Amino acid sequence: KDSLISIGYISRPHSYKGDVQLTLERKIVPLKRDDFLFIKIQGQFIPYKMIGIKGKDDEPILTLEFIDTFDKTEEIIAKEVFTDKEVLPEESELTFIGFQVIDKYLGSIGIVQDIVEMPQQLMLLVPYNGELKYIPLVDDFIDYISPEDKEIVLILPDGLLEI
Repeated sequence: KDSLISIGYISRPHSYKGDVQLTLERKIVPLKRDDFLFIKIQGQFIPYKMIGIKGKDDEPILTLEFIDTFDKTEEIIAKEVFTDKEVLPEESELTFIGFQVIDKYLGSIGIVQDIVEMPQQLMLLVPYNGELKYIPLVDDFIDYISPEDKEIVLILPDGLLEI
């Protein structure tokens, strides 16, 4: 129980065969077939093996072992879903999500939506002028990072945001 962490809830049935939609409320590594989820029912953490998974990463459609009829979905709808803490992304990758990105000369750029690991470096995914921009998180661009203010101040090369 101590190694479990809440990741979301079963939001609705998806088919008469017992598939359900999971609404994720925190970022986790992608779920895989044969992983176990734990659904809290009457104070107990009941393990369910995923035998199928499809759909969007943030609202996947799950086929759970032993939930094979629409009626059986009713007992798990709106229930909180837990998983092992191991499926959380590395804490260091998550720490900048929600930080304000500021260019020292241009001013505010946007809030970090995600961090993408590329072979060469980490990339911040930040909305800017109506588009999502990839901004390399490299020492050469970093002026300073303020965890207290949740800010990343960068000195970006001219034209980087136009790419």
